[in-house]
Amino acid sequence: MKAKSYNNLQLLGLMSGTSLDGLDIAQVSFDFSSNHNIDFQLINCKTYALPEPIFEKLSNVFSMSAMAIFELDQELAHFYAACIAQFIAENNIKQTEITAIASHGQTIFHQPNKGYTTQIGCGSTLNYLTKIPVVNQFRQLDVSAGGQGAPLVPLGDALLFAPFADGFLNLGGFANISTQQNSSSIAYDIAPANLPMNQWMQQLGRAFDANGELAREGKINEEILSKVLALDFFRHEGPKSLGTEWLESAYMPCFENGSIPDKLRTHLEVLKTLCIRAFQDLGITSVYVTGGGAFNDYFIELLAAEFKGKLIIPDADIINYKEAIIFAFLGARFLRNETTTLSAVTGATEALRTGVLHDFQASLG
Repeated sequence: MKAKSYNNLQLLGLMSGTSLDGLDIAQVSFDFSSNHNIDFQLINCKTYALPEPIFEKLSNVFSMSAMAIFELDQELAHFYAACIAQFIAENNIKQTEITAIASHGQTIFHQPNKGYTTQIGCGSTLNYLTKIPVVNQFRQLDVSAGGQGAPLVPLGDALLFAPFADGFLNLGGFANISTQQNSSSIAYDIAPANLPMNQWMQQLGRAFDANGELAREGKINEEILSKVLALDFFRHEGPKSLGTEWLESAYMPCFENGSIPDKLRTHLEVLKTLCIRAFQDLGITSVYVTGGGAFNDYFIELLAAEFKGKLIIPDADIINYKEAIIFAFLGARFLRNETTTLSAVTGATEALRTGVLHDFQASLG
């Protein structure tokens, strides 16, 4: 690994979430020279839509053969590499300025209680195609150490964003919360967020419910609401994390009946109820909201009407790219030989330096 200074690093953070809304790329510089704070700058950012064939395969991954999944692993790596090449060209980036790519990969299986979590988008192939070092596989070592492998974002919340609020809510495919209590981080997945809504909207030929407009037309199904809130996951304290397997086996079956507007409205009531419960349980008075759900005006209205504290909605780039920024940060910490997890958050036996480095840069011939 070659770097001018391990106090000043510039990385590309790659994030592709479970909601399948695209690949986020963030070019971020970090200055670690101060003992008191870490300065970072989001230089460029862009989201690249998943090609339809990849989207369809990821949407039906549980019915795919092992061989087909290995092929998809390579297909995703080639897609990531093409997006990076385009990103570098569009922004006139000197490739030599990029220390590394930090890639979250695409989570397809997440069963930490059984000892595994799986993110695809082959790091070796991505490294070979881009000729830029790649750090990926940030989750498995934590799972091997008895943790959930998630969430990983709270470390970035604690070290990069803490001045802005005392709680951080991310509304992606799933909703998760993080905060600090007595110098210790607490974080966990709250509930499904965008994933169920996107699935229902796709039945109508639409990618998502823009601004929550269709949910606004729906009515709460009290029977479904009670059934969902009684699910075991919502009764457990953290550390805990969610995967699409649980969504399909436990959550979605509760919504078999009713119109799509009513499903959307009931789901938002579930999400709001569980978010408010988490804020109260954790004593949070100000919440920094990011992820695609922050653009759901109707949900933000519902949350603001019941939350007695302050909701902070940052600018659009932070909303969209905060996770990509933080994975770039985790990649930088990996290169600096620093931990990338919080054991109090994931439940692992210790804080770990997770990640795998792929560092082929040029032919040795």
